[in-house]
Amino acid sequence: MDLLQQLRCHSKQFASSATWLMIPILLFGCAATAKQSDENTTLQPVEVTEPEVEETAQSEMDLPLTPELVYYVLAAEIAGQRGQLDIAVDLYNQAAELTDSPNLAGRSARISTFSRDPKRIDRALTRWQEVSPEEAEVYVMRVPFLLMEDNFPEVVTTMNKALALEPENKEKYLESLAANLSEKGDAERGLQTLLELDLYKNDDPAARFTYARLAAFFQRFEVAEIAVDELLEEFPRNEAYLALKADLLQTFDKNEEALKLIAKAAEQEGASESLRFTYGKLLGELGQSEKAKRVFEELHLENPENPDVLFALGLLALEREDGQTAKSFFSQLLQMGDAGGQASYFMGLAEEMNGSVDSALVWFASVPPESPRFEMAQTRYINLLASQGDIDKARKHLQLLRQERPQQAVDFYLFEAGFLREQGMPEEALNILTEALGNHPGHLDLLYSRAMVAESLGNLDMLENDLRTILKIDPENAQAMNALGYTLTDRTDRHEEALELINKALEIRPNDPYYLDSLGWVYYRMGDLEKAEYYLREAVAIQADVEFVAHLGEVLWVQNKKSEAKKYWDQALKLDPSNKVLQETLQRLTK
Repeated sequence: MDLLQQLRCHSKQFASSATWLMIPILLFGCAATAKQSDENTTLQPVEVTEPEVEETAQSEMDLPLTPELVYYVLAAEIAGQRGQLDIAVDLYNQAAELTDSPNLAGRSARISTFSRDPKRIDRALTRWQEVSPEEAEVYVMRVPFLLMEDNFPEVVTTMNKALALEPENKEKYLESLAANLSEKGDAERGLQTLLELDLYKNDDPAARFTYARLAAFFQRFEVAEIAVDELLEEFPRNEAYLALKADLLQTFDKNEEALKLIAKAAEQEGASESLRFTYGKLLGELGQSEKAKRVFEELHLENPENPDVLFALGLLALEREDGQTAKSFFSQLLQMGDAGGQASYFMGLAEEMNGSVDSALVWFASVPPESPRFEMAQTRYINLLASQGDIDKARKHLQLLRQERPQQAVDFYLFEAGFLREQGMPEEALNILTEALGNHPGHLDLLYSRAMVAESLGNLDMLENDLRTILKIDPENAQAMNALGYTLTDRTDRHEEALELINKALEIRPNDPYYLDSLGWVYYRMGDLEKAEYYLREAVAIQADVEFVAHLGEVLWVQNKKSEAKKYWDQALKLDPSNKVLQETLQRLTK
Protein backbone atom coordinates (compact mmCIF):
# COMPACT_ATOMS: atom_id res chain seq x y z
CA MET A 1 0.00 0.00 0.00
CA ASP A 2 1.37 3.36 -1.05
CA LEU A 3 1.21 5.26 2.23
CA LEU A 4 2.73 2.59 4.38
CA GLN A 5 5.60 2.21 1.94
CA GLN A 6 6.69 5.63 3.12
CA LEU A 7 7.77 4.01 6.35
CA ARG A 8 10.95 3.04 4.55
CA CYS A 9 12.16 6.62 4.37
CA HIS A 10 10.96 7.35 7.92
CA SER A 11 12.03 4.37 10.00
CA LYS A 12 15.05 2.95 8.18
CA GLN A 13 17.53 5.49 9.40
CA PHE A 14 20.96 5.05 10.91
CA ALA A 15 20.39 7.24 13.94
CA SER A 16 23.32 8.41 16.00
CA SER A 17 23.25 10.63 19.07
CA ALA A 18 25.72 13.47 19.48
CA THR A 19 27.38 13.08 16.11
CA TRP A 20 30.88 13.88 17.30
CA LEU A 21 30.71 11.55 20.25
CA MET A 22 28.13 8.94 19.19
CA ILE A 23 27.30 8.35 22.87
CA PRO A 24 24.50 10.42 24.47
CA ILE A 25 25.63 12.65 27.32
CA LEU A 26 24.07 15.31 29.51
CA LEU A 27 25.40 18.81 29.80
CA PHE A 28 23.82 21.38 32.10
CA GLY A 29 20.43 19.68 31.71
CA CYS A 30 20.45 19.90 27.86
CA ALA A 31 20.47 16.78 25.72
CA ALA A 32 22.27 16.62 22.38
CA THR A 33 20.06 16.55 19.31
CA ALA A 34 20.01 13.34 17.35
CA LYS A 35 21.26 13.64 13.79
CA GLN A 36 19.78 11.24 11.28
CA SER A 37 20.55 10.23 7.71
CA ASP A 38 17.72 10.01 5.15
CA GLU A 39 19.37 7.22 3.27
CA ASN A 40 17.42 4.08 2.66
CA THR A 41 18.85 1.79 5.33
CA THR A 42 18.00 -0.99 7.70
CA LEU A 43 20.15 0.23 10.56
CA GLN A 44 18.58 1.00 13.92
CA PRO A 45 20.15 2.66 16.96
CA VAL A 46 21.38 0.52 19.84
CA GLU A 47 20.31 1.58 23.31
CA VAL A 48 23.19 3.33 25.06
CA THR A 49 23.31 4.08 28.77
CA GLU A 50 23.69 7.74 29.57
CA PRO A 51 26.18 8.77 32.26
CA GLU A 52 24.12 10.63 34.84
CA VAL A 53 25.16 14.05 36.03
CA GLU A 54 24.36 13.02 39.59
CA GLU A 55 26.77 10.08 39.40
CA THR A 56 29.51 12.32 38.04
CA ALA A 57 28.95 14.88 40.74
CA GLN A 58 29.11 12.17 43.39
CA SER A 59 32.36 10.86 41.96
CA GLU A 60 33.85 14.34 41.90
CA MET A 61 33.07 14.76 45.60
CA ASP A 62 35.81 12.21 46.25
CA LEU A 63 38.41 14.50 44.65
CA PRO A 64 40.88 16.54 46.73
CA LEU A 65 38.68 19.63 46.79
CA THR A 66 41.29 22.34 46.80
CA PRO A 67 40.05 25.93 46.48
CA GLU A 68 41.57 26.18 43.01
CA LEU A 69 39.87 22.99 41.81
CA VAL A 70 36.52 24.00 43.29
CA TYR A 71 36.82 27.39 41.58
CA TYR A 72 37.45 25.89 38.14
CA VAL A 73 34.64 23.34 38.41
CA LEU A 74 32.06 25.84 39.72
CA ALA A 75 33.10 28.47 37.19
CA ALA A 76 32.80 25.88 34.40
CA GLU A 77 29.30 24.93 35.51
CA ILE A 78 28.23 28.59 35.67
CA ALA A 79 29.66 29.24 32.20
CA GLY A 80 27.77 26.25 30.91
CA GLN A 81 24.52 27.46 32.43
CA ARG A 82 25.05 30.76 30.62
CA GLY A 83 25.67 29.03 27.31
CA GLN A 84 29.36 29.97 27.25
CA LEU A 85 30.50 26.53 26.11
CA ASP A 86 34.03 27.41 25.03
CA ILE A 87 34.74 29.00 28.42
CA ALA A 88 33.21 26.00 30.22
CA VAL A 89 35.34 23.57 28.20
CA ASP A 90 38.55 25.51 28.90
CA LEU A 91 37.79 25.73 32.62
CA TYR A 92 37.04 22.01 32.86
CA ASN A 93 40.25 21.25 31.01
CA GLN A 94 42.22 23.37 33.47
CA ALA A 95 40.53 21.55 36.34
CA ALA A 96 41.43 18.19 34.79
CA GLU A 97 45.09 19.27 34.61
CA LEU A 98 45.16 19.87 38.38
CA THR A 99 44.53 16.27 39.39
CA ASP A 100 44.90 12.77 37.95
CA SER A 101 41.20 12.06 38.26
CA PRO A 102 39.75 9.81 35.54
CA ASN A 103 36.24 11.00 36.44
CA LEU A 104 37.08 14.67 36.06
CA ALA A 105 39.10 14.10 32.89
CA GLY A 106 36.26 12.06 31.43
CA ARG A 107 33.72 14.77 32.22
CA SER A 108 36.01 17.38 30.68
CA ALA A 109 36.30 15.28 27.50
CA ARG A 110 32.56 14.66 27.23
CA ILE A 111 31.71 18.32 27.68
CA SER A 112 34.39 19.36 25.19
CA THR A 113 32.51 17.59 22.39
CA PHE A 114 29.80 20.23 22.58
CA SER A 115 32.30 22.94 21.61
CA ARG A 116 32.69 21.39 18.14
CA ASP A 117 36.32 22.57 18.38
CA PRO A 118 38.73 19.78 17.33
CA LYS A 119 41.66 21.30 19.22
CA ARG A 120 39.75 21.59 22.49
CA ILE A 121 38.35 18.09 22.09
CA ASP A 122 41.73 16.58 21.26
CA ARG A 123 43.30 18.26 24.29
CA ALA A 124 40.59 16.96 26.60
CA LEU A 125 40.76 13.43 25.17
CA THR A 126 44.54 13.40 25.43
CA ARG A 127 44.33 14.35 29.10
CA TRP A 128 41.72 11.66 29.76
CA GLN A 129 43.86 9.05 28.06
CA GLU A 130 46.88 10.14 30.13
CA VAL A 131 45.13 9.58 33.44
CA SER A 132 43.01 6.59 32.38
CA PRO A 133 44.70 4.68 29.53
CA GLU A 134 42.46 1.66 30.13
CA GLU A 135 39.22 3.60 29.61
CA ALA A 136 37.61 2.23 26.45
CA GLU A 137 35.35 5.21 25.87
CA VAL A 138 38.23 7.59 25.27
CA TYR A 139 39.31 5.50 22.28
CA VAL A 140 35.77 5.37 20.91
CA MET A 141 35.50 9.14 21.18
CA ARG A 142 38.65 9.60 19.10
CA VAL A 143 37.16 7.88 16.07
CA PRO A 144 35.27 10.89 14.57
CA PHE A 145 38.43 12.98 14.62
CA LEU A 146 40.52 10.26 13.04
CA LEU A 147 37.91 10.02 10.30
CA MET A 148 38.14 13.76 9.71
CA GLU A 149 41.78 13.15 8.87
CA ASP A 150 40.93 10.09 6.71
CA ASN A 151 43.10 8.05 9.07
CA PHE A 152 41.24 4.77 8.63
CA PRO A 153 44.16 2.54 9.73
CA GLU A 154 44.31 4.36 13.08
CA VAL A 155 40.53 3.98 13.40
CA VAL A 156 41.01 0.21 13.23
CA THR A 157 43.80 0.29 15.82
CA THR A 158 41.82 2.56 18.14
CA MET A 159 38.63 0.51 17.94
CA ASN A 160 40.51 -2.74 18.44
CA LYS A 161 41.88 -1.25 21.68
CA ALA A 162 38.42 -0.17 22.89
CA LEU A 163 36.81 -3.50 22.02
CA ALA A 164 39.59 -5.41 23.75
CA LEU A 165 39.25 -3.32 26.91
CA GLU A 166 35.48 -3.71 27.20
CA PRO A 167 34.28 -6.72 25.19
CA GLU A 168 31.02 -6.64 27.13
CA ASN A 169 30.18 -3.34 25.38
CA LYS A 170 31.06 -4.49 21.87
CA GLU A 171 27.56 -3.99 20.44
CA LYS A 172 27.44 -0.40 21.70
CA TYR A 173 30.92 0.42 20.42
CA LEU A 174 30.38 -1.27 17.07
CA GLU A 175 27.20 0.74 16.66
CA SER A 176 29.12 3.90 17.47
CA LEU A 177 31.78 3.04 14.89
CA ALA A 178 29.19 2.25 12.23
CA ALA A 179 27.41 5.54 12.91
CA ASN A 180 30.65 7.45 12.44
CA LEU A 181 31.46 5.56 9.25
CA SER A 182 27.99 6.29 7.89
CA GLU A 183 28.52 9.99 8.63
CA LYS A 184 31.81 9.86 6.74
CA GLY A 185 29.95 8.53 3.71
CA ASP A 186 32.81 6.54 2.19
CA ALA A 187 31.27 3.13 1.52
CA GLU A 188 34.40 1.33 0.33
CA ARG A 189 36.67 2.44 3.15
CA GLY A 190 33.93 2.24 5.74
CA LEU A 191 33.14 -1.40 5.00
CA GLN A 192 36.84 -2.24 4.73
CA THR A 193 37.39 -0.75 8.19
CA LEU A 194 34.91 -3.20 9.68
CA LEU A 195 36.52 -6.09 7.82
CA GLU A 196 39.89 -5.23 9.39
CA LEU A 197 38.65 -5.26 12.98
CA ASP A 198 40.00 -8.10 15.11
CA LEU A 199 36.45 -9.01 16.09
CA TYR A 200 35.43 -9.44 12.46
CA LYS A 201 38.53 -11.46 11.65
CA ASN A 202 37.60 -13.74 14.55
CA ASP A 203 34.11 -14.27 13.06
CA ASP A 204 32.38 -12.44 15.88
CA PRO A 205 28.63 -12.35 15.04
CA ALA A 206 28.17 -8.80 16.34
CA ALA A 207 30.91 -7.49 14.06
CA ARG A 208 29.57 -9.44 11.10
CA PHE A 209 26.05 -8.13 11.73
CA THR A 210 27.32 -4.56 11.99
CA TYR A 211 29.03 -5.09 8.63
CA ALA A 212 25.78 -6.34 7.09
CA ARG A 213 23.82 -3.38 8.40
CA LEU A 214 26.41 -0.85 7.24
CA ALA A 215 26.44 -2.48 3.80
CA ALA A 216 22.66 -2.06 3.69
CA PHE A 217 23.02 1.57 4.77
CA PHE A 218 25.37 2.20 1.86
CA GLN A 219 22.88 0.42 -0.44
CA ARG A 220 25.25 -2.46 -1.08
CA PHE A 221 22.24 -4.71 -0.77
CA GLU A 222 23.74 -7.81 -2.36
CA VAL A 223 26.73 -7.61 0.00
CA ALA A 224 24.42 -7.14 2.97
CA GLU A 225 22.26 -10.09 1.93
CA ILE A 226 25.23 -12.45 1.63
CA ALA A 227 26.46 -11.38 5.07
CA VAL A 228 23.10 -11.79 6.79
CA ASP A 229 22.40 -15.11 5.03
CA GLU A 230 25.64 -16.50 6.47
CA LEU A 231 24.58 -15.35 9.93
CA LEU A 232 21.14 -16.93 9.55
CA GLU A 233 22.71 -20.25 8.60
CA GLU A 234 24.38 -20.25 12.03
CA PHE A 235 21.61 -18.53 13.98
CA PRO A 236 18.34 -19.16 12.11
CA ARG A 237 16.12 -17.84 14.93
CA ASN A 238 17.97 -14.61 15.63
CA GLU A 239 15.29 -11.93 15.35
CA ALA A 240 17.66 -9.09 14.45
CA TYR A 241 19.06 -11.11 11.57
CA LEU A 242 15.56 -12.07 10.43
CA ALA A 243 14.42 -8.44 10.51
CA LEU A 244 17.41 -7.31 8.44
CA LYS A 245 16.87 -10.10 5.93
CA ALA A 246 13.20 -9.15 5.64
CA ASP A 247 14.10 -5.51 5.06
CA LEU A 248 16.52 -6.54 2.31
CA LEU A 249 13.87 -8.67 0.66
CA GLN A 250 11.58 -5.65 0.70
CA THR A 251 14.30 -3.70 -1.08
CA PHE A 252 14.24 -6.36 -3.79
CA ASP A 253 10.39 -6.10 -3.93
CA LYS A 254 10.04 -9.58 -2.48
CA ASN A 255 7.48 -8.62 0.13
CA GLU A 256 5.64 -11.94 0.19
CA GLU A 257 8.88 -13.83 0.68
CA ALA A 258 9.86 -11.43 3.46
CA LEU A 259 6.50 -11.89 5.19
CA LYS A 260 6.78 -15.65 4.99
CA LEU A 261 10.27 -15.47 6.47
CA ILE A 262 9.32 -13.59 9.64
CA ALA A 263 5.59 -14.17 10.18
CA LYS A 264 5.94 -17.14 12.52
CA ALA A 265 8.67 -15.56 14.62
CA ALA A 266 6.93 -12.17 14.75
CA GLU A 267 3.65 -13.69 15.98
CA GLN A 268 5.27 -15.60 18.82
CA GLU A 269 4.93 -14.27 22.35
CA GLY A 270 7.96 -12.27 23.34
CA ALA A 271 8.96 -11.35 19.78
CA SER A 272 11.15 -8.25 19.68
CA GLU A 273 9.77 -4.81 18.92
CA SER A 274 11.97 -4.40 15.83
CA LEU A 275 10.84 -7.71 14.33
CA ARG A 276 7.17 -6.94 14.92
CA PHE A 277 7.63 -3.49 13.44
CA THR A 278 9.08 -5.01 10.26
CA TYR A 279 6.20 -7.48 10.26
CA GLY A 280 3.67 -4.63 10.48
CA LYS A 281 5.28 -2.82 7.57
CA LEU A 282 5.15 -5.92 5.43
CA LEU A 283 1.50 -6.51 6.24
CA GLY A 284 0.72 -2.95 5.24
CA GLU A 285 2.66 -3.10 2.00
CA LEU A 286 0.86 -6.30 1.08
CA GLY A 287 -2.53 -4.71 1.64
CA GLN A 288 -3.33 -6.38 4.97
CA SER A 289 -4.09 -3.05 6.58
CA GLU A 290 -6.25 -4.19 9.47
CA LYS A 291 -3.74 -6.77 10.57
CA ALA A 292 -0.95 -4.21 10.25
CA LYS A 293 -2.98 -1.78 12.34
CA ARG A 294 -3.35 -4.36 15.13
CA VAL A 295 0.40 -5.00 15.14
CA PHE A 296 1.22 -1.31 15.41
CA GLU A 297 -1.46 -0.71 18.03
CA GLU A 298 0.07 -3.43 20.21
CA LEU A 299 3.49 -1.87 19.77
CA HIS A 300 2.04 1.53 20.67
CA LEU A 301 0.53 0.19 23.88
CA GLU A 302 3.90 -1.22 24.89
CA ASN A 303 5.88 1.88 23.91
CA PRO A 304 3.64 4.95 23.44
CA GLU A 305 6.58 7.19 22.53
CA ASN A 306 8.04 5.15 19.69
CA PRO A 307 8.03 7.69 16.84
CA ASP A 308 8.16 5.09 14.07
CA VAL A 309 5.06 3.36 15.43
CA LEU A 310 3.22 6.68 15.73
CA PHE A 311 4.20 7.46 12.15
CA ALA A 312 2.92 4.07 10.94
CA LEU A 313 -0.39 4.47 12.75
CA GLY A 314 -0.79 7.96 11.28
CA LEU A 315 -0.19 6.67 7.76
CA LEU A 316 -2.65 3.84 8.24
CA ALA A 317 -5.26 6.34 9.44
CA LEU A 318 -4.68 8.46 6.34
CA GLU A 319 -5.12 5.41 4.17
CA ARG A 320 -8.48 4.77 5.87
CA GLU A 321 -9.30 8.45 5.21
CA ASP A 322 -9.60 8.95 8.96
CA GLY A 323 -8.09 12.42 9.12
CA GLN A 324 -8.90 13.05 12.78
CA THR A 325 -7.11 9.92 13.99
CA ALA A 326 -4.16 10.64 11.70
CA LYS A 327 -3.98 14.15 13.10
CA SER A 328 -3.77 12.84 16.67
CA PHE A 329 -0.78 10.61 15.86
CA PHE A 330 1.12 13.23 13.89
CA SER A 331 0.42 15.77 16.64
CA GLN A 332 2.17 13.46 19.09
CA LEU A 333 5.15 13.23 16.73
CA LEU A 334 5.36 17.01 16.58
CA GLN A 335 5.23 17.26 20.36
CA MET A 336 8.15 14.84 20.50
CA GLY A 337 10.24 17.02 18.20
CA ASP A 338 9.58 15.28 14.87
CA ALA A 339 13.16 14.10 14.35
CA GLY A 340 12.29 12.86 10.87
CA GLY A 341 10.99 16.28 9.79
CA GLN A 342 7.90 14.82 8.15
CA ALA A 343 5.02 15.16 10.61
CA SER A 344 4.08 18.69 9.48
CA TYR A 345 3.55 17.46 5.92
CA PHE A 346 1.27 14.64 7.04
CA MET A 347 -0.57 16.95 9.41
CA GLY A 348 -1.30 19.01 6.31
CA LEU A 349 -2.68 15.93 4.54
CA ALA A 350 -4.82 15.09 7.56
CA GLU A 351 -6.24 18.63 7.79
CA GLU A 352 -6.89 18.64 4.05
CA MET A 353 -8.74 15.36 4.48
CA ASN A 354 -10.72 16.92 7.33
CA GLY A 355 -11.73 19.80 5.09
CA SER A 356 -9.67 22.34 7.05
CA VAL A 357 -8.00 24.00 4.08
CA ASP A 358 -6.56 26.97 5.98
CA SER A 359 -4.97 24.68 8.57
CA ALA A 360 -3.62 22.42 5.83
CA LEU A 361 -2.00 25.42 4.14
CA VAL A 362 -0.33 26.43 7.40
CA TRP A 363 1.07 22.95 7.94
CA PHE A 364 2.36 22.59 4.38
CA ALA A 365 4.02 25.99 4.63
CA SER A 366 5.68 25.01 7.94
CA VAL A 367 7.49 21.94 6.59
CA PRO A 368 11.20 22.72 7.13
CA PRO A 369 13.47 23.01 4.06
CA GLU A 370 15.67 20.15 5.29
CA SER A 371 12.69 17.78 5.41
CA PRO A 372 12.51 15.04 2.77
CA ARG A 373 8.89 16.18 2.31
CA PHE A 374 9.71 19.83 1.63
CA GLU A 375 9.20 19.80 -2.14
CA MET A 376 6.09 17.64 -1.85
CA ALA A 377 4.73 20.10 0.71
CA GLN A 378 5.31 23.01 -1.66
CA THR A 379 3.47 21.15 -4.41
CA ARG A 380 0.49 20.47 -2.15
CA TYR A 381 0.53 24.07 -0.94
CA ILE A 382 0.51 25.50 -4.47
CA ASN A 383 -2.14 23.10 -5.74
CA LEU A 384 -4.33 23.72 -2.72
CA LEU A 385 -4.12 27.47 -3.32
CA ALA A 386 -5.03 26.86 -6.96
CA SER A 387 -8.04 24.79 -5.96
CA GLN A 388 -9.18 27.80 -3.91
CA GLY A 389 -8.73 30.02 -6.97
CA ASP A 390 -5.81 31.92 -5.45
CA ILE A 391 -3.42 31.69 -8.40
CA ASP A 392 -1.69 34.98 -7.59
CA LYS A 393 -0.82 33.87 -4.06
CA ALA A 394 0.51 30.57 -5.40
CA ARG A 395 2.77 32.41 -7.84
CA LYS A 396 3.99 34.82 -5.17
CA HIS A 397 4.88 31.84 -3.00
CA LEU A 398 6.96 30.34 -5.82
CA GLN A 399 8.66 33.69 -6.36
CA LEU A 400 9.52 33.81 -2.65
CA LEU A 401 10.92 30.26 -2.82
CA ARG A 402 13.18 31.28 -5.70
CA GLN A 403 14.50 34.18 -3.64
CA GLU A 404 15.01 32.11 -0.50
CA ARG A 405 16.50 29.08 -2.29
CA PRO A 406 18.40 30.48 -5.31
CA GLN A 407 20.19 27.16 -5.83
CA GLN A 408 16.80 25.66 -6.71
CA ALA A 409 15.45 28.64 -8.63
CA VAL A 410 15.37 26.78 -11.96
CA ASP A 411 13.33 23.96 -10.41
CA PHE A 412 10.79 26.45 -9.09
CA TYR A 413 10.61 28.22 -12.45
CA LEU A 414 9.90 24.89 -14.13
CA PHE A 415 7.33 24.04 -11.49
CA GLU A 416 5.56 27.36 -12.00
CA ALA A 417 5.50 26.91 -15.76
CA GLY A 418 4.01 23.44 -15.43
CA PHE A 419 1.52 24.72 -12.87
CA LEU A 420 0.42 27.53 -15.17
CA ARG A 421 -0.06 25.14 -18.09
CA GLU A 422 -2.23 22.92 -15.90
CA GLN A 423 -4.29 25.99 -15.02
CA GLY A 424 -4.84 26.72 -18.71
CA MET A 425 -2.45 29.68 -18.77
CA PRO A 426 0.14 28.76 -21.44
CA GLU A 427 0.95 32.40 -22.30
CA GLU A 428 1.88 33.05 -18.66
CA ALA A 429 3.93 29.84 -18.66
CA LEU A 430 5.82 31.08 -21.71
CA ASN A 431 6.48 34.42 -20.01
CA ILE A 432 7.82 32.88 -16.82
CA LEU A 433 10.14 30.59 -18.79
CA THR A 434 11.39 33.57 -20.78
CA GLU A 435 12.07 35.37 -17.50
CA ALA A 436 13.88 32.29 -16.23
CA LEU A 437 16.07 32.11 -19.33
CA GLY A 438 16.94 35.77 -18.83
CA ASN A 439 18.29 34.84 -15.40
CA HIS A 440 19.73 31.47 -16.48
CA PRO A 441 20.66 31.78 -20.16
CA GLY A 442 21.32 28.57 -22.04
CA HIS A 443 19.79 26.30 -19.38
CA LEU A 444 18.77 23.17 -21.29
CA ASP A 445 15.71 22.26 -19.22
CA LEU A 446 14.34 25.79 -19.45
CA LEU A 447 14.90 25.88 -23.21
CA TYR A 448 13.20 22.53 -23.70
CA SER A 449 10.23 23.48 -21.51
CA ARG A 450 9.76 26.77 -23.35
CA ALA A 451 9.91 24.92 -26.68
CA MET A 452 7.10 22.62 -25.55
CA VAL A 453 4.96 25.55 -24.39
CA ALA A 454 5.66 27.37 -27.64
CA GLU A 455 4.50 24.30 -29.58
CA SER A 456 1.21 24.28 -27.67
CA LEU A 457 0.72 27.94 -28.65
CA GLY A 458 1.57 27.27 -32.29
CA ASN A 459 4.80 29.28 -32.10
CA LEU A 460 6.89 26.87 -34.15
CA ASP A 461 9.64 29.41 -34.80
CA MET A 462 10.36 29.71 -31.06
CA LEU A 463 10.14 25.93 -30.65
CA GLU A 464 12.68 25.36 -33.43
CA ASN A 465 15.01 28.11 -32.19
CA ASP A 466 15.03 26.76 -28.63
CA LEU A 467 15.55 23.16 -29.69
CA ARG A 468 18.33 24.09 -32.08
CA THR A 469 19.96 26.14 -29.33
CA ILE A 470 19.92 23.00 -27.17
CA LEU A 471 21.58 21.05 -30.00
CA LYS A 472 24.28 23.70 -30.37
CA ILE A 473 25.07 23.40 -26.66
CA ASP A 474 24.62 19.62 -26.54
CA PRO A 475 24.89 18.08 -30.04
CA GLU A 476 24.06 14.62 -28.70
CA ASN A 477 20.80 15.62 -27.01
CA ALA A 478 18.52 12.91 -28.38
CA GLN A 479 15.43 14.31 -26.66
CA ALA A 480 15.73 17.63 -28.48
CA MET A 481 16.40 15.85 -31.79
CA ASN A 482 13.30 13.72 -31.44
CA ALA A 483 11.11 16.63 -30.32
CA LEU A 484 12.18 18.73 -33.29
CA GLY A 485 11.88 15.80 -35.68
CA TYR A 486 8.39 14.91 -34.48
CA THR A 487 7.20 18.52 -34.68
CA LEU A 488 8.57 18.93 -38.20
CA THR A 489 6.79 15.68 -39.10
CA ASP A 490 3.45 16.58 -37.55
CA ARG A 491 3.29 20.33 -38.20
CA THR A 492 5.26 20.91 -41.44
CA ASP A 493 6.16 19.23 -44.71
CA ARG A 494 9.90 19.09 -43.87
CA HIS A 495 9.78 15.32 -43.58
CA GLU A 496 13.24 14.47 -44.92
CA GLU A 497 14.80 16.79 -42.34
CA ALA A 498 12.62 15.25 -39.65
CA LEU A 499 13.65 11.72 -40.67
CA GLU A 500 17.31 12.60 -40.35
CA LEU A 501 16.84 14.03 -36.86
CA ILE A 502 14.79 11.08 -35.61
CA ASN A 503 17.20 8.49 -37.02
CA LYS A 504 20.09 10.24 -35.28
CA ALA A 505 18.16 10.26 -31.99
CA LEU A 506 17.62 6.51 -32.36
CA GLU A 507 21.33 5.96 -32.96
CA ILE A 508 21.97 7.58 -29.60
CA ARG A 509 19.13 5.77 -27.81
CA PRO A 510 18.18 2.63 -29.73
CA ASN A 511 14.77 1.08 -29.08
CA ASP A 512 13.40 4.13 -27.29
CA PRO A 513 9.62 3.73 -27.83
CA TYR A 514 9.05 7.49 -28.22
CA TYR A 515 11.65 7.74 -30.93
CA LEU A 516 10.30 4.62 -32.66
CA ASP A 517 6.83 6.20 -32.62
CA SER A 518 8.29 9.34 -34.19
CA LEU A 519 10.04 7.25 -36.85
CA GLY A 520 6.84 5.38 -37.66
CA TRP A 521 4.93 8.64 -37.84
CA VAL A 522 7.38 10.33 -40.22
CA TYR A 523 7.27 7.30 -42.52
CA TYR A 524 3.46 7.54 -42.44
CA ARG A 525 3.64 11.20 -43.42
CA MET A 526 6.03 10.27 -46.22
CA GLY A 527 3.59 7.62 -47.48
CA ASP A 528 5.67 4.55 -46.58
CA LEU A 529 2.88 2.66 -44.76
CA GLU A 530 4.78 -0.61 -44.47
CA LYS A 531 7.68 0.96 -42.58
CA ALA A 532 5.26 3.13 -40.61
CA GLU A 533 3.35 0.08 -39.39
CA TYR A 534 6.55 -1.80 -38.56
CA TYR A 535 8.05 0.91 -36.36
CA LEU A 536 4.76 1.80 -34.70
CA ARG A 537 4.20 -1.84 -33.78
CA GLU A 538 7.72 -1.85 -32.33
CA ALA A 539 6.90 1.19 -30.21
CA VAL A 540 3.59 -0.24 -28.94
CA ALA A 541 5.24 -3.58 -28.14
CA ILE A 542 7.72 -1.81 -25.89
CA GLN A 543 5.22 0.60 -24.32
CA ALA A 544 1.48 0.70 -24.95
CA ASP A 545 1.31 4.49 -24.78
CA VAL A 546 -2.09 5.86 -25.84
CA GLU A 547 -0.62 8.14 -28.50
CA PHE A 548 1.49 5.32 -29.94
CA VAL A 549 -1.66 3.19 -30.17
CA ALA A 550 -3.59 6.06 -31.77
CA HIS A 551 -0.90 6.40 -34.43
CA LEU A 552 -0.74 2.67 -35.08
CA GLY A 553 -4.53 2.53 -35.37
CA GLU A 554 -4.49 5.33 -37.95
CA VAL A 555 -1.86 3.57 -40.07
CA LEU A 556 -3.85 0.33 -39.90
CA TRP A 557 -7.10 2.18 -40.74
CA VAL A 558 -5.74 3.78 -43.92
CA GLN A 559 -4.50 0.33 -44.99
CA ASN A 560 -8.10 -0.88 -44.64
CA LYS A 561 -7.22 -3.00 -41.57
CA LYS A 562 -10.13 -1.36 -39.80
CA SER A 563 -11.11 -4.13 -37.41
CA GLU A 564 -7.57 -4.33 -36.03
CA ALA A 565 -7.39 -0.53 -35.83
CA LYS A 566 -10.61 -0.45 -33.80
CA LYS A 567 -9.26 -3.14 -31.52
CA TYR A 568 -6.21 -1.00 -30.73
CA TRP A 569 -8.30 2.14 -30.30
CA ASP A 570 -10.66 0.35 -27.91
CA GLN A 571 -7.67 -0.62 -25.79
CA ALA A 572 -6.44 2.98 -25.84
CA LEU A 573 -9.86 4.29 -24.80
CA LYS A 574 -9.76 2.07 -21.72
CA LEU A 575 -6.36 3.49 -20.80
CA ASP A 576 -7.13 7.19 -21.34
CA PRO A 577 -10.49 8.06 -22.92
CA SER A 578 -9.83 11.82 -22.79
CA ASN A 579 -6.45 11.75 -24.57
CA LYS A 580 -6.45 14.60 -27.11
CA VAL A 581 -4.48 12.79 -29.81
CA LEU A 582 -6.71 9.74 -29.57
CA GLN A 583 -9.92 11.78 -29.62
CA GLU A 584 -8.76 13.85 -32.60
CA THR A 585 -7.82 10.67 -34.49
CA LEU A 586 -11.20 9.05 -33.86
CA GLN A 587 -13.08 12.25 -34.71
CA ARG A 588 -11.18 12.65 -37.97
CA LEU A 589 -11.31 9.04 -39.19
CA THR A 590 -14.47 7.45 -37.86
CA LYS A 591 -17.08 10.20 -37.85
